[in-house]
Amino acid sequence: MKSFSRWGSALAVLFLLAGTAMGSEALATGKIKGINANKSDFVLTDSAGKDVTLKLGDTVVVNRGGTEGKSDLKAGDAVNVSYDKGLATWTAKYILVQEGDSKNWDLAQGSFKSYDAAKKEILCTDAQGKDCTYAMGHAKVRMNKKEAKVEDIKIGEHVLCILQTEGDKKTLQALM
Repeated sequence: MKSFSRWGSALAVLFLLAGTAMGSEALATGKIKGINANKSDFVLTDSAGKDVTLKLGDTVVVNRGGTEGKSDLKAGDAVNVSYDKGLATWTAKYILVQEGDSKNWDLAQGSFKSYDAAKKEILCTDAQGKDCTYAMGHAKVRMNKKEAKVEDIKIGEHVLCILQTEGDKKTLQALM
């Protein structure tokens, strides 16, 4: 019986530690309700009115008005958040504050499918399996937080896009 409880305890610890490693990536939209600097987390009221607590990851990037930094969140900020949906903790990886120049920007993620150099467009497949085409414009391209070229991205790689919406047209601002 002792052997069974040891295995059970070991599996429970492994399960909890693997929380973010086994999680999936997701997006959320809403307003910052509050920030707890001591716990390195914040409460987001999502578009459905539900409060969700998200941990600020060690490498989180906050984009405010097109300028990226480590923090600078305020209660009341309208945001798009890319996060790891772990089993025990949801951890923010990228936060786009929608104000000023970035008021009409949104986050999108999916798998990179192709780049048409002649049309200057990329094709990605979103989480629902829908293909989306985005005009490159003057978009910045980064891989592992370093400047890159769109040709460096391999088919099937996971990408995070910052899109500017004007009417029905979505123009890529950044591809990561």
